[in-house]
Amino acid sequence: MRSHAGYMNGAICVIALSILALPSQGFSQQKLQAVVRDGSDNQLTQPRSRVFEEISAGSSKSVLLAVGLSAILPGAGELYAGNFESGKYTLIAEAAVWITYAGFYSHASWVRQDARLFATQRSGAHFESKDDKYAVDIGNFNSVGEYNQAKLRNREYELLYTDPAFNWQWDNDQSRVAFKNERIRSDEIFQNAKFVIIAAVINRVFSAFSAGRAASAHNRRVLLEGTWNIKADPRDVLGNRDGINLKMVMEF
Repeated sequence: MRSHAGYMNGAICVIALSILALPSQGFSQQKLQAVVRDGSDNQLTQPRSRVFEEISAGSSKSVLLAVGLSAILPGAGELYAGNFESGKYTLIAEAAVWITYAGFYSHASWVRQDARLFATQRSGAHFESKDDKYAVDIGNFNSVGEYNQAKLRNREYELLYTDPAFNWQWDNDQSRVAFKNERIRSDEIFQNAKFVIIAAVINRVFSAFSAGRAASAHNRRVLLEGTWNIKADPRDVLGNRDGINLKMVMEF
């Protein structure tokens, strides 16, 4: 009865030790094996169970997932890979990029709207349901008649404005030039906003690359941390079995 009680106490110790060690160890693959020997050379190996079969306290990271997360939101992949120290900078850069884009876009829209309101007041032009070409033509010609004459001379009949809704007549040439300059300025600001989007793409590519490297480095660390094996043998004191001996071995 004492021998059986010793085996039972040893098994409980092994299970308790494995559960307590699980949250504190940073190993990718932690195998716990309990081997109980009797007095002869025969080995009584405990059957596999969820407790003793490859209990992992630290899992590897998917490089593909890390890259994908950073491609969607810079910094997210680094956070997933456990390296947000560098990911926070790409996240901050992402926020700065979109704030800059919003600033450019709002400014360009304001300049365009102000220029078109000026054109409506000084030339009678209306921009509802008109494309950008109409705004360009208004800035280049003093009136719709002058524009149509130029197109007739060039035999560009398909470009003529025949609908009265497209009519305009500037009060003076200075007003036309002022509108033209503001229209060009708004287009330039919109173009700068597009360059900001390119910066956002570059930031995503950089963040994805950084996240992939971080995930790979994490997996290498997990692999190098090795595997623990725990073996349990009965303790024999003067021919009497009293408890068990635990042996922990790290395998590389």
